[in-house]
Amino acid sequence: MSYFTTEDEALHLAASQDGHHFAALNGGTPVLRSTVGTQTLRDPFVGLGPDGAFHVLATDGWASRSIVHAVSADLHTWSSQELIPVMDTVPWAHNAWAPEFFYDQDQQCYQIIWSSVVEPSGMSGDRDWQDTGQDHRIWRCATKDFHTYSRPELFFDPGFPVIDATVARDGDRFLMAFKDERGVNELTTSHKHIMLTTFKKSGGPFEMTFGPVSPAPVEGPALFRRDDEWVLIFDHFLEGRYGAVSSRDGLSWSPAEVVVPAGARHASVLALASNSLLRFHSEELPSWPIPQNSPADPC
Repeated sequence: MSYFTTEDEALHLAASQDGHHFAALNGGTPVLRSTVGTQTLRDPFVGLGPDGAFHVLATDGWASRSIVHAVSADLHTWSSQELIPVMDTVPWAHNAWAPEFFYDQDQQCYQIIWSSVVEPSGMSGDRDWQDTGQDHRIWRCATKDFHTYSRPELFFDPGFPVIDATVARDGDRFLMAFKDERGVNELTTSHKHIMLTTFKKSGGPFEMTFGPVSPAPVEGPALFRRDDEWVLIFDHFLEGRYGAVSSRDGLSWSPAEVVVPAGARHASVLALASNSLLRFHSEELPSWPIPQNSPADPC
């Protein structure tokens, strides 16, 4: 599990054997701090790239049009960081939030997705990004090697503001969770919940959205497999806690239990082989073995 905290906007890691309890690694301190852009690292997503290495993508502050990228062979030592200017060529783009990637077998590449506001009114620095909802949509670009990237284009627009899309392969289709960003940041709000859609080819057509599958207000959904079920976790960002639901078919969801490190924000989950964590002291790992498994599809 990768995450950041409000007190320390940097890459933190946690591990679990059973998908129920995640224990913080590295003594709960960050394994990577930003040295580029705004020098903040929010919404970190870690996945396996075509080189077999771990690639982290992260938000570079509230109003940056670039995203943070770094690479590691062991989740302990990281490359120099870089900014990928994903929205620099898009007129009236204001930001680039919550980047993630997934492998697109049809196109033989990795699709990077993120949330952006594109509108001519209002300067980025004058916006209340933290407390006022903005008119986000989900954008994308493609890469085969994390060195060159296609031009950005709109990926998902359901006709209302959305952020925090996350995609997982589910058999012959993709399952995508996202946050309906309508409503206000209050506990009594409508919307501000997690919804779902499916698609077979990147860029659509998307099936009809369904949900909500979470209470409100929440954000930062993440999907992972636990035994024979899907688990969807989400950040109760106003209450400082995490929630979860589970499903066997990706359609019907019920409340589930997942325990994450205190203060965790906008987490993502990646299944790994145990030797991926050997650089961390054994006493920092959970008392159960780390799960075996799953590199990304080869590009």
